[in-house]
Amino acid sequence: MFRTLPCICALLTLSWAHASETDMQAWIDEHVASGAALAISIAHVNDGDVTHYAGGTVTPGGEQAPDENSQYEIGSITKAFTDLLLAEMVEMEKVSYDTTIGDLLGEDFAFRNAAVADITLLQLATHRSGLPRMPGDFAPSNQLDPYAGYDSKALLKSLSTTRDKQPLGNYYSYSNFGVGVLGYLLGQVHGGGYAEALTELVVEPLGLSRTSFARAENSVTAFSGGQAVSDWTIDGMAGAGALRSTTGDLAKFAQVQLGEAENPFAHDLADDRQVLSEAGGFEITRVWHVGKAADGDIFWHNGGTGGFQSFFGFKPETGEAVAIILSGNADPTATGLTWLGFGGPRPPAADIDEAILGQYDLNPNFGIGVYEVNGALVAQASGQMPLGLYEVEPDWYALGAADASLHFLREGGEVVALELAQNSMVQRAAKSSNTAATLSKKAVKLADEELDAYVGDYPINPSVKFKIRRGGEGLEAMLTGQPFVPIYAKGNDVFFYKIVDAELHFERDDSDRVSALVLHQGGIQQRAEKAD
Repeated sequence: MFRTLPCICALLTLSWAHASETDMQAWIDEHVASGAALAISIAHVNDGDVTHYAGGTVTPGGEQAPDENSQYEIGSITKAFTDLLLAEMVEMEKVSYDTTIGDLLGEDFAFRNAAVADITLLQLATHRSGLPRMPGDFAPSNQLDPYAGYDSKALLKSLSTTRDKQPLGNYYSYSNFGVGVLGYLLGQVHGGGYAEALTELVVEPLGLSRTSFARAENSVTAFSGGQAVSDWTIDGMAGAGALRSTTGDLAKFAQVQLGEAENPFAHDLADDRQVLSEAGGFEITRVWHVGKAADGDIFWHNGGTGGFQSFFGFKPETGEAVAIILSGNADPTATGLTWLGFGGPRPPAADIDEAILGQYDLNPNFGIGVYEVNGALVAQASGQMPLGLYEVEPDWYALGAADASLHFLREGGEVVALELAQNSMVQRAAKSSNTAATLSKKAVKLADEELDAYVGDYPINPSVKFKIRRGGEGLEAMLTGQPFVPIYAKGNDVFFYKIVDAELHFERDDSDRVSALVLHQGGIQQRAEKAD
């Protein structure tokens, strides 16, 4: 239930630096020196001139430095290219924005939720399809390469069963699943598959010789948590995040977007910048997120895979663009947007029905908390991370990141329970409190020397380990292939997460030395002894 899944995207919830504090080379040097990144490449386009910055090494312990020709995974920036493919195929009259999934899959394709067949290509491109962030049956066997083996057959199977016994809304919710379906469908219309269609109609016309789906020479090693990790193999959902590129190629792409190089496409690029909706404090176009700066709009997208992070943004009014690609866990999005003059997202419009807030228990060991975070409504299942909720009908709320919905039940106008619709099942959970259980967690203050006792590596097996380090105000924990996140002291050697309903219980040996930890999450326990 509500599984936490690997995503080829980055969040829109960011912390902002002041523009005067942003120095690209200093930012690179700082993050390489701290171990947050192995390699970083940056391109800055300004009034026709391109400046490249770089730092680190292409491989751990190596001597080769990255440059504008070093190739990285760019994750969800791929989505912008997929949406350009859609615009080009519309201009070629191969499809229209109103073409539906059902139109392209035909009458023989069966949907458990008939409304899914009516989702349009435009809704897929703009994340207003109602499809969850990830397919409901997406269950990686290898967390270090989670998309490997998930092919088009798996994608279509999940599409046929998605949102069963749930209403389908048209709210904005970022969906890798939706853009993956879009890429697949466009590839079928083209006839040669998604990769061939994108290469022929988008990548080659732009002259991006080092942008591809295959690893090229001078490719940077994927890096996370201070060590090399696996590249990601993305097949069935390639349209959502399978591209690799360089800052040299992204600078060429920026010059086309800024009008400094000829537009090679049949469609007008200005049409891609027409605002269609708004979400998370940003306006949304058919291709881009839009941020507001004092001297013009910033059109941007970002991305993230297991070992790479990326940002691409441009500002037509000033002729500026920034492309940042890195191997590691550092977040380039706030830096890139700040360098382009972004002032921060608009605050969300708080319009939440407080009657539905609270704790709901399916059984003594599993519950769902519903609460508000920074103006957004979320649901958090036991042992899992909070996920956004979106109203689709009165008292019906879909989870954007999971193929599940919550139906709140009332008696005499009061909310008394909810029904969880997921996996073609409906389960009832009675309301047990007006406050979600996760909000009652309180952290205790520990001295620096007490925190230092927990710092170290805790291998679960030869390839996966927990790493505990000192953070800004306490401790941070990282599981191989994932970023560092804060953990908070509960007392008696127990620490808890806030981004997920989980705890780390530390053990001590006979000499009172911290010797192991046990992860408690959703009824599952995993033990890892501390490495010497």
